[in-house]
Amino acid sequence: MQLTGLHLLLTYQCTFECDHCFAWGSPWQDGTMTLQDIRQILQQADQMGGVEWIYFEGGEPFLYYRTLMKGVEMAARAGYRVGIVSNTYWATSVEDAIEWLRPLSAWVQDLSISSDLYHYSEKISRQTRYANQAAEVLGIPVGVISIAQPDCQAEEAHGQLPTGESAVCYRGRAAAKLVEGVQMKPWDVYDECPYEDLRDPGR
Repeated sequence: MQLTGLHLLLTYQCTFECDHCFAWGSPWQDGTMTLQDIRQILQQADQMGGVEWIYFEGGEPFLYYRTLMKGVEMAARAGYRVGIVSNTYWATSVEDAIEWLRPLSAWVQDLSISSDLYHYSEKISRQTRYANQAAEVLGIPVGVISIAQPDCQAEEAHGQLPTGESAVCYRGRAAAKLVEGVQMKPWDVYDECPYEDLRDPGR
């Protein structure tokens, strides 16, 4: 197995409690990585070799902003490409979003934004638009992760998602909350994972 990316759940705490969340994130969750945790993981990644990307996500990683900043810096200084996944609750205006992102702009190669009807009342929220504009000003590449409602037809997407919609993955909270919205199939037709090669995962 050759891992090329590590996705660190910096915290399970989140500003939302989305029905599709695989990590069961919510405002009432606890469990947050320390800088020592991050340091040990980066040391293990060095020992493994082959890891190229380190992603910080959650939950909502911006809730622990100083730890996020330091962790991003440590990963970048160690030679890794760095990404962050966020719901952009913090992007209350373009100007404010620039201030949140500016300290990270020297280190981050990807900002993945979760925005859909699970997070906000519109698929592409104003926070998403503000964060996107701020990232453009600062030269940070952005991608939007948007998950379709269970009864929607959505094309399959693998790995890092492009702008558009992807089908719900029924794991975590989605397996408890969203199964009533989909057509049932016999268990024995599930003989492969359409999302990742579980025998040789890359992340």
